[in-house]
Amino acid sequence: MEKLKIFILGICVYLSKHIFFRLGSKWFEELENRDSFEERADTLRRNFWKSFLLAIVVIGVVATYLIQSGQAVIDNKFCLRLSAIIIALTASLGRGGWNIQSYKGKTVIERIDRGMFVLSQLGATVILLFALTLK
Repeated sequence: MEKLKIFILGICVYLSKHIFFRLGSKWFEELENRDSFEERADTLRRNFWKSFLLAIVVIGVVATYLIQSGQAVIDNKFCLRLSAIIIALTASLGRGGWNIQSYKGKTVIERIDRGMFVLSQLGATVILLFALTLK
C-alpha cells in the first residue's frame, strides 16, 4: 500500500504541488513540515518538466528530419518507439539527483524520485518491446 501512495504522490508532485503536500502530509508525517521539502519538490518538478520539454524538442526535430527525408514513415510502430524514447529520456534527465539527497536517502521525495525512474524505465521498455513486435 505504501508503494501505491508513493506512486500517487509521484504523479502529484509533477502536476500539483498543493495536492502533493495535502495528500503527503496525511500519509507521511515527515511531509507535515512542508518548508523542509518545498525546495526538493520544486527541484523534482522543474527537472521533470525541463527534461520533458527537451526530449520533445530534440526527438521532434529528429523525427521531423527522418520523415521529411523519407527515412521514416509515420505509423503505429514509429509513434510507439518515439513514445518509449521520450519516456526513457525524460526519466533519465529528470532525476532529482544530489539536489534532493538527504543524509540517509530515505525521504519521501527521494523514494518518489527512485520509484518514478524505475517505473518509467520499465514502461518505456514495455512500449518499445511492444513496438518491436508489431508488423
